[in-house]
Amino acid sequence: MLDNVKNNKLPIADVLKKAGWFVAENPKLTSLFVALNYIVCTAVAYSWKTIWLWPLLIVLYVLWGALFRYCFQREPYLAFRPMLNSMIPSSKILVLSVMVVSVLVILPIIPLFLPHMPSEFIDKYSRFLQSYMQEDDVIDAFINVIVTLLSPFIFYRPIFAWISSLIGRSGLLKSAFEKTRGNYWELLLLAIIINLSISLLYYLMSNAGLALWLICIPLSFLLLYFNLVLAQCYEFFFLDIESK
Repeated sequence: MLDNVKNNKLPIADVLKKAGWFVAENPKLTSLFVALNYIVCTAVAYSWKTIWLWPLLIVLYVLWGALFRYCFQREPYLAFRPMLNSMIPSSKILVLSVMVVSVLVILPIIPLFLPHMPSEFIDKYSRFLQSYMQEDDVIDAFINVIVTLLSPFIFYRPIFAWISSLIGRSGLLKSAFEKTRGNYWELLLLAIIINLSISLLYYLMSNAGLALWLICIPLSFLLLYFNLVLAQCYEFFFLDIESK
């Protein structure tokens, strides 16, 4: 058991390569999921702030759930009960993310409510906040950096619990944290790779003046690929190590 804990460092290069091999070895399946992913993601992008957003997100949720069930050969790939069970860890991911972002948004205004603060400081700090809060790019960059640093705890470890529940295994967050213990830096590197890849692709294509529906084509493939990377990470932590 101790050897497994010592040797369970996630090999980032290996999981990236294995996901690539999966794509190369399953061109028809990859094309099908990319096409479906593109249709739904494009619809989501154009339905932002409309009543159609939530039904489309549910469809996307089911699609990605079917992908993970296929990766681990759990038939039927569209199964109601595992999808329903997986909503427990996915809800926890959502709650954790919302809590972190809410704290980051509220944190800067806390000094204004502290007792015994000099009025001069309150005035200067209020003016600073008014100027600071108007800089949307600065706020977005700050929140993105903090969320990325916390993502191994609030997203990547919990998502392994979500995958577990999808394929009929234990969806406990405790189990996911135990099996990925000691991998903060590896999961952080994975988060940086994923975030930078998607952000850079979107930035370059949008700056080139391409329409949103065109940008969604490579993004759909990238989202599929990184889902496969997460599947490879899950296999390493939950299946490979258990078999040692």
